[in-house]
Amino acid sequence: MLLATVSTSWSPRAEAFPRNNPTCTSSGSATLTFPSSVSIPTNAAVGATLASGNATITFTCQNIPASTAGAFIQAGQYLATLDPTNNTNGPGITFATGVAGLAVVVNGSPVATSSNACLLCGPTSTAGYQPGSVASGTGTVTANYTATLIKTGPIAVGNIASINLIPFWWYIPGDGTYGTSISLNTNLILPAITVTTPSCTIATGYVSQSVILPGVPITSMTTAGQVNGRTAFNIGISGCPSTVSAVTVYFYGANIDANTGNLVNNGTAQNVEVQLLNGTGGSATPFSAINLSGAQATAQNSSAYNVSGGVAMLNYYAQYIATGATTAGTVSTSVTFVIAYP
Repeated sequence: MLLATVSTSWSPRAEAFPRNNPTCTSSGSATLTFPSSVSIPTNAAVGATLASGNATITFTCQNIPASTAGAFIQAGQYLATLDPTNNTNGPGITFATGVAGLAVVVNGSPVATSSNACLLCGPTSTAGYQPGSVASGTGTVTANYTATLIKTGPIAVGNIASINLIPFWWYIPGDGTYGTSISLNTNLILPAITVTTPSCTIATGYVSQSVILPGVPITSMTTAGQVNGRTAFNIGISGCPSTVSAVTVYFYGANIDANTGNLVNNGTAQNVEVQLLNGTGGSATPFSAINLSGAQATAQNSSAYNVSGGVAMLNYYAQYIATGATTAGTVSTSVTFVIAYP
C-alpha cells in the first residue's frame, strides 16, 4: 500500500490597488462682465473709471497627500502685456488694452493680485501671484476678480480686442510627479469692447500729407544730436461736438525708434532720423521734442490744442537729427496719427 502525502503551503498574493492620483481642476475660463461698448465722456480725468466687470473662478483639488506641502494654485507666468503704469507690487495688475490712453486694472480677492515675480507663479516663477492652496485631501480655492477700465492719458479711437489676461496652473512643491506646474487650461478673459469717443474728424487735406524737408549739407550733421532742416506742418481737426474743448494727436507706426523716440530713415543716408516737434499755440512748449515711443499722447509730449467752433489747427515741426556722422543720401519715413482726447 502506497501512502502518498502531499505538503501544501501558502503565501499572500500581491493585489494591485489603484493609486488615487492628485489632481486640480477649475470651473473653467471666466470672462469679465464688461459692457460690449463703452462711450468715453468728454474731458474725463486721467485715472477716471470708465467701466467695470467681475468674474469668479473656483479651483477644486482632490487626493492631495497629507505628506506633501499641499497643492498650490498659480496665476501668472504668461500674463498679457502690462501697461506702463503697472506697479509690479500691486495692488492689482494693470494691463495694456491696445488702445492708447486706456488700461484695465484687475484686482482679486480674497488674495490681492500682483505681477511681481514669485516662486509660486508659474513654470519659471515669473510675473504673477498665488490665489490659494489646498493642504490635503479635497478642497477648493475661489478667486474673485473685479476689473476697471481706466483712462491713463489722451484716448485715441479704437476697439479693444478680447485678451487672455491671466492663465492658471497648479503644482505640489517638491513632488517628483507634480512638482512642475501643470496648466489648468483656464484664463481670466477681457472681452472685446467697442470704444466710442467724441466724433471729431481729421479735416480734408490733412488725412494724408507729405512734409518735404530741405536738403542740408552733411557738414552740419557730424555729431549725434545735431539738427537741421526744421519744417512746419499742420493737422486740421473739424466736426467736433460742442462738448469737446481740446484735442491732441497720438502718433504710432513701425518706423518709430523705441530708443530715441524719433522716426528711422528708410532712405539711403546713414546716421540720421527725423524728429517731430510741437508747434505754437498748444499746451506743450513750442519746439519741444515729441517722443514717439510714448504709449499715449501725454507720454509722447504731444501738445493739446483748444477747439473753437468745432475746429482746431494743430501745429508741428519735423527736422533732421543726427545719430552720428551723417552720410549723403536720401531721407524717407512715415508715421500714422489719430485724434486723441485729453
